[in-house]
Amino acid sequence: MTKVKGRVQRKRKAHADALLVDAGVYRGKQAKTGNSLALRFERALFHSHPEFNGEVEAHVIGPGRMLVVADPEAKRRNTEGDPVLSSFMSFLAADMKRSPEHIKPLDDALLQRIGTLVIDVDTSREEDLGDEALI
Repeated sequence: MTKVKGRVQRKRKAHADALLVDAGVYRGKQAKTGNSLALRFERALFHSHPEFNGEVEAHVIGPGRMLVVADPEAKRRNTEGDPVLSSFMSFLAADMKRSPEHIKPLDDALLQRIGTLVIDVDTSREEDLGDEALI
């Protein structure tokens, strides 16, 4: 009877772990490496997101919250990069892939409302907006 219970618990844990990976959540903990401390994450993170195999930067964005950014060299080249906005956009892209049924097209009423907000703004289709992000 104990063997069956152990197997059931392992199956439940494996199922729960699979749900976490699907949600983009990876478990980790503090580990000692030589004279330093490190954060150690499960291997699935690095298989799913190989961009984290190189150097990374960590930004504390609130109590108990940290944003890890891959490829700090790219960030240094673009000094106006916002790690929080970048993180949000990644989250949004993953959410759109996970739940495409929540994506809805713009309706005419919303387009008309937007049009009234920008009616006095001068624009030109030929204007060069440059290569940098406008947000």
